[in-house]
Amino acid sequence: MGLNAKKQPSSGGGRVDQDVLPIALYPARLVQIIDLGLQPQQAWQGKSKPPVQKISLTYELSDEFMKDEDGNEVLDRPRWVSETMPFYNLDADKAKSTLRYRALDPQESAGGDFTALAGSACQVAIVHNESKGKTYANVGDVSGAPNFKGYIQPELVNEPLIFLCDEPDLEAWEKIPEWIQDIIKSNLEYNGSVLQKTLGGQPAPEPAQDDVPAASGTPPPAPPAPPAPPAPPAPQ
Repeated sequence: MGLNAKKQPSSGGGRVDQDVLPIALYPARLVQIIDLGLQPQQAWQGKSKPPVQKISLTYELSDEFMKDEDGNEVLDRPRWVSETMPFYNLDADKAKSTLRYRALDPQESAGGDFTALAGSACQVAIVHNESKGKTYANVGDVSGAPNFKGYIQPELVNEPLIFLCDEPDLEAWEKIPEWIQDIIKSNLEYNGSVLQKTLGGQPAPEPAQDDVPAASGTPPPAPPAPPAPPAPPAPQ
């Protein structure tokens, strides 16, 4: 029969485009925490920045759902929004990761452990960004759990997902979208890591010393000195 790709059913069949979430504050719960590993950073004002560990956080909106082709809400498919950020010590008061942690755990009852916060209630402020003529809904801020009179926040519909590079869970890994897997595998500590071994990969060999180019501006080593001439014969 062969493998004619043009005769395969379209992967987009049945997919319904969703409206952009309006700018607003939404009750939500933290549903995914993904460690992206040590990632390079872009230079800032012409100065290079050191690599930093990054994480991805995903929030399940408690009262917003995907819609089917007839515009009806699909109640077992709540909408998700995600954000990526450098992961710093809580001493970094103004870091986004610190602000997010304290919004979810203001009393620091989990002792700084982000993974203990899966399922935590919060509120997510959605903002709009424009790119190439399209409008995207992004996370602008995260604040404490809603406290409205008479409002009972729903529990998570989906199971929380936690993924750590140094303690990889294959079941969790398989649930991560491939493009995020690629980001994780591009991290600067992936080669030779526990994750690489868990996935069945082999570390790339270190370059041989002869293959390492000399640093720019460093002269090559001097050639060895020629051997000394033989001593003259002793006088008779």
